[in-house]
Amino acid sequence: MELDLTEIRKDIDKIDEQLLELFKQRMTLTGDVARYKAKNNMVVFQGDREKAIIERVKENSPEELKKSAAFLFMNIMDISKCAQAKDITPDDPIVHISCIMDRPSVAVQGVEGAYGHAAYNNLFKSGNASFYASFAEVFEAVENGDVDYGILPIENNTAGEVTVNMELLEKHHVFINRTTTVECAHVLAAKKGVKEQDIKILFGHEQAIRQCDSYIESRRDLTVIPYHNNGAAALMVSENASSELGCICSEECAEMHGLDILHKGIATDPNNATRFICISKNMEVYDGADTIAVSLSIPNFAGSLYRMLTKFAVNGINMSKIQSKPLPVEIRLKYPDDHMFYIEFPGNINDSATRKLLKNFETEYNYFKLHGNFL
Repeated sequence: MELDLTEIRKDIDKIDEQLLELFKQRMTLTGDVARYKAKNNMVVFQGDREKAIIERVKENSPEELKKSAAFLFMNIMDISKCAQAKDITPDDPIVHISCIMDRPSVAVQGVEGAYGHAAYNNLFKSGNASFYASFAEVFEAVENGDVDYGILPIENNTAGEVTVNMELLEKHHVFINRTTTVECAHVLAAKKGVKEQDIKILFGHEQAIRQCDSYIESRRDLTVIPYHNNGAAALMVSENASSELGCICSEECAEMHGLDILHKGIATDPNNATRFICISKNMEVYDGADTIAVSLSIPNFAGSLYRMLTKFAVNGINMSKIQSKPLPVEIRLKYPDDHMFYIEFPGNINDSATRKLLKNFETEYNYFKLHGNFL
């Protein structure tokens, strides 16, 4: 008998209609379950019940469909759990401050004229900037209450994340309240009178060095030495008597320290830019905040990441960033097989559905941290 594709598709459409009707009936019953659980103070996730359903599905499926059938029902149950969570998760307010402090004290890593200083100028029209030698000192100053805010680079569009700051963000009890992007138009600078070919040793932050890899590769005679900050490297070169030293910095920084600009635009990407975060000890959420950042861990089994992503899909949320990260030591010791992800997604904590989603993350996963709600 010759197969007729049109007739086969008609049969599939009929089955799909039946599946949809059954799905609607199942979701109605899911609502009844949610109300029962709420009345009896029960949690949404019932691990034993879910496991029993999956085992039954596998037993009733042919060998070639066991995994597929289990995955299908896992998805259905995840959608059901999301619906239940919306109904019964407590809508607790998230305590926060909504106003920027007047004339604040702000910790900035590096020195005056560095890119961190430019980020500070972008975010604050008034205030008092204090410069710190390391990123860790900025986090500590904010967490200890020595300053009101801290400015830190978090990622570059060509060199990627600033790993140390992503790790420190997990370690310290601070919140992101704003971000700003600074164009990083790197130049090669040296003491006045020095020629480009005279430079034998080049200093710059490790991120800046990676961002200028094409120029550096074209200068095989250069010895490249990472420095803790581009601005600090410019200051060091200006104070050193050697004519063999050069640095990577901004034009403004070179001019501030009396250096000659020997080569402009040495970044490989002409649109090179770095995103900076502003952190505070307490959670501060300002008008227009449209991005939420969290870290959470998921268990190590097939489909666990997909199941976490289902929560976003069912709530109609599109993630703007997801990145795998090492678990904090204390969590890794307790849950060695878990995997952690840093996630940014659109939202505002004044929205009830968003608060419930965050609460669902907090109660379901072994590790959860809300990093902030920011512009």
